[in-house]
Amino acid sequence: MRRLVPTLLVVAAAACVAGCDSHRPDGGPVTIAPDPSASHVSNATTAAAQATAYRDGAGVPRDEGRALALFTEACDGSVAKACGDLGAMYADGIGVAADPARAANLFQTACDGGDLAACARLGDMARSGIGVTRDEDHAVQLLSRACEGGLARACTKKGNMVLTGAGVVKNAKRAAVLFRRGCEGGDPEGCVDLGEAYERGDGVTQTLGEALDLYDRACTLGSAEGCRQLGEMYSEGRGVARSPMRSLDLWGRACDGGDYVGCVELGRLYATGRGVRTDHDRALALYKKACDAGTSIGCDALKALR
Repeated sequence: MRRLVPTLLVVAAAACVAGCDSHRPDGGPVTIAPDPSASHVSNATTAAAQATAYRDGAGVPRDEGRALALFTEACDGSVAKACGDLGAMYADGIGVAADPARAANLFQTACDGGDLAACARLGDMARSGIGVTRDEDHAVQLLSRACEGGLARACTKKGNMVLTGAGVVKNAKRAAVLFRRGCEGGDPEGCVDLGEAYERGDGVTQTLGEALDLYDRACTLGSAEGCRQLGEMYSEGRGVARSPMRSLDLWGRACDGGDYVGCVELGRLYATGRGVRTDHDRALALYKKACDAGTSIGCDALKALR
């Protein structure tokens, strides 16, 4: 087995590869600025850092093909995180045709080298059976490893498995603990899931005020679902005074963020004139957006309004 370069060493190396802005007055993170004319790089950690820059367009024009080649070079040079990043490109079809089996192999290599994000991605694949044989027990093990290593999103994902009893004994109280760990670690979906637990009284004492605060936190952290759930509580007056205008704003943020149920809820406000002037054209456009995204209730609402 080849020896992999630990993830933290790659992060450190990326701080000043091929020139970086080390004197930023705002104290923000440095930007990697690789030389686009370079035909090769000096070592695997440099390749990994440059690959990240090309993938993200940080300091250079975005070039997914170049990123793919550099991540491959770095992974072949035993840089664990580069294998994980390369796996993500194959899993998501970024710069290359999607290849779940290839992605799974790369995630395994990266996970073995200490890349916790790769362990979590592999756990997702083991749970769904995409790219690997479906194995919920193994999925729980991988997510546990990532969660214990401090990856907040992995704690949330494990919590969902514990909540449903997938690969582990069903335990709502334990799931809520994991959701809290995810939320406090900065994962907005952990806040949403914990909010749902408090709203239903699932594994915790039902507390609508706590649910409201958690949805608000999730929404602030960028969760479209969190914004939509918060909007529903304002719409129904659950744990807070009813406010159609607040719902309007929150469902607009949810819809813009890709939560298509939020688009349907927003469309209903425009269709009925609740808290806003009736606008059937706007409602139709919102229902169509949801329907085109595959949300069946959007299609149903669209047919009903026409």
